[in-house]
Amino acid sequence: MKTGILNLLKGTFLVQEGASKNWRFILFVFFLAGLMITASHQVDQKVVQIAQTNKELQAVRSEFVSVREKVMHKRMETQLAHALKNQGVFPPDKAPIKIIIQSNE
Repeated sequence: MKTGILNLLKGTFLVQEGASKNWRFILFVFFLAGLMITASHQVDQKVVQIAQTNKELQAVRSEFVSVREKVMHKRMETQLAHALKNQGVFPPDKAPIKIIIQSNE
């Protein structure tokens, strides 16, 4: 048991006969580890990109809400009357008359 652990620590399994199988396996494990590390970095980049996009989306939504509120405020009849008073346009005193045209068909 002790000699097995010492041989493992010394790396004698890498220089013995038939060590090419061990080397192939070790290189395969390192390749898989590198592949896994690369994949995890790409996933982390995507997560950061998604978080940034969500922040931008939230900013655009809040800007939309504020602009919509301003437009609704400017469309109010009292605001229009106040803005047009300077130009000499006043609201009518009488209500509009509805004209109905009947066809003789």
